[in-house]
Amino acid sequence: MKTALAIFLLLFFQDKAISKPKEIVIGLASNFSEVSSSSSNPFGGYFRDGITLAIQNAKAKLDQKEITIKTQEFDYGTSDARVLEVAKNAASSEAIAVVGYNFSSHALLAAPIHQQAGLPMITPSATANRVGSLGAFIHQACFDNAFMGETLAHVALNKLKAKRVAMITAMDCAYCTDLATAFEAEFKNGGGMIVVSEQVLQKDTDFTSTFKKLKSYSFDTVLVPNQELLSARIISSLISSGISKPFLGGDGWGNVGDEFFSILGGKPLTGYSVSHWHPEEQSIKSKKFVTDYKNRFGKMPNDTSVLAYDAMSILIDALLKTNDFTRSGVEKSLSKLNEFQGVTGKFIFRKKQSPRKSLVLLSANESKFNVIEKIEPSKGAAR
Repeated sequence: MKTALAIFLLLFFQDKAISKPKEIVIGLASNFSEVSSSSSNPFGGYFRDGITLAIQNAKAKLDQKEITIKTQEFDYGTSDARVLEVAKNAASSEAIAVVGYNFSSHALLAAPIHQQAGLPMITPSATANRVGSLGAFIHQACFDNAFMGETLAHVALNKLKAKRVAMITAMDCAYCTDLATAFEAEFKNGGGMIVVSEQVLQKDTDFTSTFKKLKSYSFDTVLVPNQELLSARIISSLISSGISKPFLGGDGWGNVGDEFFSILGGKPLTGYSVSHWHPEEQSIKSKKFVTDYKNRFGKMPNDTSVLAYDAMSILIDALLKTNDFTRSGVEKSLSKLNEFQGVTGKFIFRKKQSPRKSLVLLSANESKFNVIEKIEPSKGAAR
């Protein structure tokens, strides 16, 4: 009897010790220090703000479980080489999980290091199709390029009645080439044809030779599956050269687009792109997020901030559902999540791939993005 009581007390107090951590460390991996050449979006600031707000809004629940979260920033600027260094630093730190690696190229570099170290990572916005398949410790909190490519192909085929498409893709961008491949596969499957595919670099500003080649082809629309600034430069130059076809793009175009439209300079544009979310969404969660964000930071949120908020909220949900605050314990809790209702929509998690979730189809004119509709993934779209 005494032995049984002793075992009970040991297990009881052991459980209490595990369930009441004084402080846990969550790593934040992003570009916190440099202006990106591919996007005007200051990732570090908006990314950090989204994380901060998620922790603030979950404080009551965290306090109830006596969880205190300390964040540790791992800054890799705009250097791919530094991504590798940062991932190694995170692996040797006290962090029990990391949220970050916003671009696909960064997530693809960091994932093998995280997997080997057994350190869970959640990327808010890396949409490359193969990210989620790189190991059990690697998680995406966003849809993938397959769903974006499929949606854009359907817009081309059904909305624009396009049969012939020209593509201009940044060859040094993992996200860009992956999205272009996904679009091409679905477009061809629907009976379309890629009549010309031109490759550029993210830093390019002169597209004279590219445009001369395009002008010798007949096409119905132009796919520009690149990041914000390069996409805007390409589209602006094409329009100036006399090409007035509709343009298509992915979430890399952004959803606010201050710099995008500044580069466009008021030129007439017919464009369609997809995004994870838009400030005009009228759901209760979305309106509350916008209000909370503006009250806390004195500015409007963008796609980076809301994606960071949802990614951190998913991690917090996993933390609240475990008493094991080791890396393996957090991973086990993350892997048990089936669904999550975030600001950007409902997440349905799948093993070793991106979650199934909705996207927002946007139209673009000379000065702004406008919401057309929210699109849910069909059962056939699952990868």
